[in-house]
Amino acid sequence: MWTTPIQGQQRLWIAEEMAAESVYHVPTGLRILGYLDEQAMLKAIRGIVSRHESLRCSLRLGDDGQLSCAIQGLDSFAVERVDLTGIDAAEARLAEFSVEFSRRRFDLASEVLRIALVRMTEDDHVLLVVGHHVVFDDWSVAQFFRELEIGYLAACHGSDPDRLLPPLEYGYAELAAAEQSVIGSGHMEKQIAYWSDRLAGALPCELPLDRPRPAVPTGSGAPLFFSVPAPLRARLMEVGRTHGATGFMTVVAVFHALLRRRTGREDITVGTPVSGRTTAERERLIINLVNLLAIRSRLPGKPRFVDLLGDVRTAVLGAFANQEATLSDALGRLRTENPGERPADIGILFELQNTNSHMGAFLGVTDDDMPAFAGLRTSAYLIPDMTVRFDLEMKIAVTGPGKLDGLLVYSPELFEEDTMRALIEEFQAIIRAVVRDPFIVLDDAQLLSGDD
Repeated sequence: MWTTPIQGQQRLWIAEEMAAESVYHVPTGLRILGYLDEQAMLKAIRGIVSRHESLRCSLRLGDDGQLSCAIQGLDSFAVERVDLTGIDAAEARLAEFSVEFSRRRFDLASEVLRIALVRMTEDDHVLLVVGHHVVFDDWSVAQFFRELEIGYLAACHGSDPDRLLPPLEYGYAELAAAEQSVIGSGHMEKQIAYWSDRLAGALPCELPLDRPRPAVPTGSGAPLFFSVPAPLRARLMEVGRTHGATGFMTVVAVFHALLRRRTGREDITVGTPVSGRTTAERERLIINLVNLLAIRSRLPGKPRFVDLLGDVRTAVLGAFANQEATLSDALGRLRTENPGERPADIGILFELQNTNSHMGAFLGVTDDDMPAFAGLRTSAYLIPDMTVRFDLEMKIAVTGPGKLDGLLVYSPELFEEDTMRALIEEFQAIIRAVVRDPFIVLDDAQLLSGDD
């Protein structure tokens, strides 16, 4: 039976059709050392795919031009098996295969999830999981591996993995129905109006480029890792608390301060994702519910950091209070009402991650809290390929020891590596300056000097 897909899937289907490369894939890799019961792992994987209808959804454009969704049977899904035992240069072959596997274009009319189990030796396996963004977001990846832990343990003991998990009484159909109810209530209209007002007159935040912007970007991304020591992070969080701001607000304010200095502009707009998991029922779903919010700060003259922090705090509170509306709807309205203006397309992303979701490890930010399987050792296998959908994305994770571990993913088509390393150094320098004096003026020459 064909139904109308949720709005996020409709937008991503259109984006996928327009993209030159596979930038809407969400790939993860897990290295598993020790004796792996391969049949138990396969049974656990099939249990998850059976449990979550979204992983078997099919998106097709009908003769009437409308996008529709249908749920396929479990027989439509299979795990790809690859055996590299005894092969020369097996690690190089694994890297080559993992890149090809993660880049392989999805036909959304037939699949949204692709999994491969690679056997390196008898006690060394790599599990590659690639979901299209129509069903996978960071939360979904975490939920997938949480259920895989439980499912594998159950399968090893001959039990039904699904019996150990709470029933999914709220699924794809309920989610779509709830979305239609909100759309028809007028509640969404108020939120779209908020964003239209909030973003009126905003311009795209663009850093000075090292190279001309290509007509057709490839989506290729390059990563840089960095960290902020635990004592410095603790003092930064204390600055935020003292001025009524959360840790997220405080780090975002530092990022806005960095962009003000780098662009020379007083009006900064940065995107930040929210999970969309507003109820307990939604927290158990494997589907992409992420929405992109815009955090805009506007302070003329020579503000102090505490002034910027207050402005960002107000922007964050407003954004999260209106997080159900989409920026695409608001920007569409602005373009219609003001055809001569160029509303702020999001070009720069900032994300604060919770490492309890396992995502920190998969992104190479931290090795904490990896999925655990009985009798096995696991670690992240970082696929040697990365895509970026924005000019740059900064991801921050608070790790076990209490430090801030960061990952900057940027487009090498636009920026030199040295430019991005200097950007990270300036970000760290601003943190040091702010903890020394939260009232420091943002363009003060002393901002980039001094010790912790």
